Amino acid sequence: MKNKPKPVPFTFGVLVSLLSLFSFLTCSAQSYTLRIKKGDYWLGGGLGIQGSVAPMGQYIGTSASLSAKGGYFVADKLSVGITVTGGYSIVDKKDKGVYNRGISFLMGPLVNYHIPISRNFFLEPIICTTWGPVSVKSMVSASPEQYVKVKGHAFCEIGGIGPFFEVIPQKAEFGVQLLVAVLQQSTTIYGSNGEAVPGSKVWDNKTGPAMNVEFRLHF
Repeated sequence: MKNKPKPVPFTFGVLVSLLSLFSFLTCSAQSYTLRIKKGDYWLGGGLGIQGSVAPMGQYIGTSASLSAKGGYFVADKLSVGITVTGGYSIVDKKDKGVYNRGISFLMGPLVNYHIPISRNFFLEPIICTTWGPVSVKSMVSASPEQYVKVKGHAFCEIGGIGPFFEVIPQKAEFGVQLLVAVLQQSTTIYGSNGEAVPGSKVWDNKTGPAMNVEFRLHF
């Protein structure tokens, strides 16, 4: 049965409102040395962990992702940039008739804000939107072994906040971001012969928690 597309929940407005909620904290923390002034920029990367569900509805388990990010400070403490994320997840329990392997490659814009709490401690809200291809190989029969491939594209809204610490004076920070990911997928099932299964196109929406551990260099 087809799932009709649903609008992605509007999370950005809620997260942006956090900026005004915490902005008063900056008044007591103006002695920071990290390079977050207008005209500065940063480059970083991280490891992400989140729950994952295949487009056909099977639970894959916990998926890991590697991301590369960069941002330019258009104003003091406020940066805009881009994120590129590659994700991989696998559950291999063929003796129980379960095998799922998922791969994704998503990229898109981001907005990040530094809220100085002390000289070397910051809270950082972030929002980003990513888009790109997804591919899943899934077992549909254990005896004999039969698989299908699910291919399509995903659109993802991500938002959250987390603590960051300046670990190299002026130049580097390390931290953790606790996130909420809203994923919308459009996928089609392909048989072992490589042809699309008629009527198998599915729209899918999922929301779940995620966490990123990141290291950033500032210039």
